[in-house]
Amino acid sequence: MSDLATVDTTYDRFAHDPAYVAANRAFVERLPLARVRRILDLACGTGAVGQLMLAAAPEAGLYGIDLDPVQIGLAIENYTQLGYTVRRIDGPAGSLPAQRGRQVDLAVGSATELPFAPASFDCVMIANAIHLIDDKVGLAGQVARILEPGGIFAFSSGFYAGCWPPVTQQVYTEWLKEATAWIARYSAERVAAGDAPIRRVRGKSRLSPVAYGNRWLTPDEWRQMLSEQGFDVIDLNERAVMFNHRSLASVGAYSGLAEAQLAGYPVELASRALAETAALALESAGVTEVQHNWIEICARRRAA
Repeated sequence: MSDLATVDTTYDRFAHDPAYVAANRAFVERLPLARVRRILDLACGTGAVGQLMLAAAPEAGLYGIDLDPVQIGLAIENYTQLGYTVRRIDGPAGSLPAQRGRQVDLAVGSATELPFAPASFDCVMIANAIHLIDDKVGLAGQVARILEPGGIFAFSSGFYAGCWPPVTQQVYTEWLKEATAWIARYSAERVAAGDAPIRRVRGKSRLSPVAYGNRWLTPDEWRQMLSEQGFDVIDLNERAVMFNHRSLASVGAYSGLAEAQLAGYPVELASRALAETAALALESAGVTEVQHNWIEICARRRAA
């Protein structure tokens, strides 16, 4: 089997997947960004969606936060290559001076700890990650505090009640079966070569309980919760995104997904297993691509 060291476990590979890029571009195009000046990008990753936001908001600067320093490093490279003035913020986020123009500031930090002054931003965005936030009510309350009145809170997610049609659920089930079988074959080859077998250690994953322990909200529940936290939903859209085997292989290699889906296995091994078996999962279900629905919400903070 192929060398595990060659797998790219960062989010960067999936961030460039054509289906992913097209879906994010369509999401951003729905947002009222022309007059936005100060964007906060939560769980910003490599900056893939933040770059689209800046392109749609020609006078805005951006502050990006992500827990993973590897993703922040990639975001710095990506924004720098696009010609933005980029700063890495290592101190408390609340001490950040007022942004000027097209500056991009990036920091390692949590999307649930926002030590910014009230009304610091006129746009807060979290793309493809809000499902990982346990306390969504608390997050919405924090966002309302740091948004100026009339500011917008925009987010998308592929994990909500209604995101998986029946065939999609079948494909994902087959994918886990194929990936687990791949790891078993890899372990058997190690044993045959005189090496130790692969052991699965349960209970060590940080992401699996978060990804699958959080209840997925319905569109109506999202609308009600946001209203209770001082927002008016101005746009709610459900988008059908089609992923082929290349798309699935790209996201499967991402360490965050691999850790959640195959908790207990070494992350590099789990990433390789998911990437290698994506096409087999589609073939087992008798399809060439799979539909994964995304929810896209844009809400405006009501005046006090």
